[in-house]
Amino acid sequence: MHTITVDAPDISRAWLEACTRLSEIPGKKAFHTMVRIARPLQEDPHLRAELDRLRAARTKEPLYPIATVVNTLFPAALAATCTTHEQLSERYRAVYPRLQKEIRRNVHGTYFGRLVSYPGTPDKPEPVDQLARVITRLNRLRTTAKWSAVYEAGTAHVADSDEGMLEESDAADAGPEAVIRAASLDTQPRDFPCLSHCSFQFDSATNTVHLAAYYRSHYMFDRAYGNYLALGHLCAWVARHADLTPGTVSVMSGCARLDCTKQELGALQDTVTTPLFGLGA
Repeated sequence: MHTITVDAPDISRAWLEACTRLSEIPGKKAFHTMVRIARPLQEDPHLRAELDRLRAARTKEPLYPIATVVNTLFPAALAATCTTHEQLSERYRAVYPRLQKEIRRNVHGTYFGRLVSYPGTPDKPEPVDQLARVITRLNRLRTTAKWSAVYEAGTAHVADSDEGMLEESDAADAGPEAVIRAASLDTQPRDFPCLSHCSFQFDSATNTVHLAAYYRSHYMFDRAYGNYLALGHLCAWVARHADLTPGTVSVMSGCARLDCTKQELGALQDTVTTPLFGLGA
């Protein structure tokens, strides 16, 4: 089994390093890949401009603009007009049914829709705003936790109650997590959702929140760059409303595939003036 691990200072270099390593693997495919990004909203403007140009040149198989890919996981433009998470959630949920109806690719939902309007259960039919719960939990951890970090030991159902969730005896099992996949709805073997869940870790030593995300499949040229950038926005949004500092973003892919040509990759590599692999394993 081929795999890769990348550590990089910004999104652009993390993405390009992952693509470069995949290009050196037979079949340009690797399993259980890990990409860690230290500053998940920082981009190289030259690489981004070249990537946008190459994507726009794909006329026979058009690709969505990176901003569109970002928007499925985090509506950055809408968020910029909102002062609270509740305002963003309410506004998004108001247009969510229309997004699902009018845009074919959204028929099963969007990633952000699942984060702020996760389907309810027969016992609790109201949709669940998972991000609101994550922010609430992180706020409580920030003011009460004695631990350097809190990780989830398992996945609680999103409809479970928050009452008593941070008692000291069970705090080590109360890591804030947001689930994307809905088992009763997502029965299709392919397509949505490729992102399975997001997990937020709180480091009380630095008042920082880190984000880890798991994708069951990743097409690097088509989707990964926009996905990385969206995760950076998501981490920053949660950190802002939990009064924390955004930290690293780590992305694990069950299977990552390089879906660009050698010429396209070469053009992107030419935009970087310093050697790749200088900061990664």
